[in-house]
Amino acid sequence: MNPIIFVAGGKPVDANQEMIALGICNLVGSFVQSMPTTGSFSRTAVNCASGVKTPGGGIWTGSLVIIALALLMPFCAYIPKASLGAVIITAVIFSVEYVVIRPMWRSKSTL
Repeated sequence: MNPIIFVAGGKPVDANQEMIALGICNLVGSFVQSMPTTGSFSRTAVNCASGVKTPGGGIWTGSLVIIALALLMPFCAYIPKASLGAVIITAVIFSVEYVVIRPMWRSKSTL
């Protein structure tokens, strides 16, 4: 199976690396009854779109998420879910390879 390749700043990025990391986090977390790990793709897309080049960007966004959860949650409760979804869709839409969608749509299902 070919890995999904995104192009970020002219360089290919292997999305399988992130999928493997999420799988390992969920596997290890299942032994200690943790919540499932998800939602990483949208943060990665936002980091890529804003020009982040080092792993320190993940630490920075992670700490911002923790601060927002700790301090801003009472204010975020009034934000409509549709507008939060629109922010995520706008960040992730640039990661889609439109050239691949048409052949996948036209292919026959072998179920």
